[in-house]
Amino acid sequence: MADQTYAHLKDEIYYNELYDKFTIEECRRWEKKEFWDVPSIKDEDPIKMKIKISFADKVVLPVALYAIKGERYAKKSETIRQWMARDKAKDDLVTNATEPRGIRCLVCSSPMNCISRDLHSDDRDKDRVLFMFECPNKGHKRRAYWESGEEWEPRPNLCLKCKAVTNPSHAREGNIITTTNTCPQCGHKETDTIDLNSKEEKIDPNFEADRKKYCLSEKEGGEYVSWMANAKNLLGSFKEREQNKEVYEAIAKVKTLAIVDLQNLLNPLIEKAGYTKLEFGKPEVKRDLFVEFTVQDNKPGRVEYDSCHGLEKLIKKNLEGTNWRLMSEGISYKLGFLNGRLRGASGEENLKEMITGKDTNQE
Repeated sequence: MADQTYAHLKDEIYYNELYDKFTIEECRRWEKKEFWDVPSIKDEDPIKMKIKISFADKVVLPVALYAIKGERYAKKSETIRQWMARDKAKDDLVTNATEPRGIRCLVCSSPMNCISRDLHSDDRDKDRVLFMFECPNKGHKRRAYWESGEEWEPRPNLCLKCKAVTNPSHAREGNIITTTNTCPQCGHKETDTIDLNSKEEKIDPNFEADRKKYCLSEKEGGEYVSWMANAKNLLGSFKEREQNKEVYEAIAKVKTLAIVDLQNLLNPLIEKAGYTKLEFGKPEVKRDLFVEFTVQDNKPGRVEYDSCHGLEKLIKKNLEGTNWRLMSEGISYKLGFLNGRLRGASGEENLKEMITGKDTNQE
């Protein structure tokens, strides 16, 4: 097979410039007034119209452009990565394709040489590798085969009016090729012209200047991404608060007690219920505050179940509406000596979990 270049994958600079070109084109469109002006403005009172146009010029357009530039920056790296991965996959498909063997010339039966391989769409518009073969005897018709060994057949051109297969004819003048497809049924003709003259790509004289104007730098782009992340988080927080309005109203009503306030609240209550000597152990600080407590049953003859159940009910009832809860393991009892653990929450998020029951008693 003759040496050839069929690479689809290009240098990253190519994709970078292509992406910036699309960004520039989009921003230029937005700066054209006919692209964003509201037609109804022109029918309003001249003073109102002047105010609205001024507002659009000074506020709407700059904000819209900033958002466009920012979003283009945010998607740039991933888009270029996808483009390069797509083109590399095409190159891999071509490189790894297996050349069909045993292809012979229809005129002289000589073995034909493969002169090219490239991607083309088959009749199902799926990319496949097409191999072109040439007879060593010049002037004989070439043949093309898919990797599967299936010979390529050109798609018939159908008449736009009656869908019949048209008869093509070709004419060439210099580097201009004209193809005329004539319908044998209705006589309709379609003409297509191909200009083989090399055309220089039109240079955009304002590309570099507009690139600086519309394509954010790494520093500017990073600031936009950070700003958008904060804005989305803030918006999400507003929505979440609206959806859980009752929960946040309950949080606002929670009575926050320090450890000394907790002891002052419970002491008189447990003494009244026939318990005594409420004492707290060394607190354990994690997300919340966990503290062990001990109490002595001061009521003669009270059995274990009644003692535990009574104290548990008393504590749970009187801690409602505060930032403290009795831990789920409850209260243990041994010869009139009771102990358990309390959890104290601080901060809005922890109070929310406590109120909604999420992560209850989690350490």
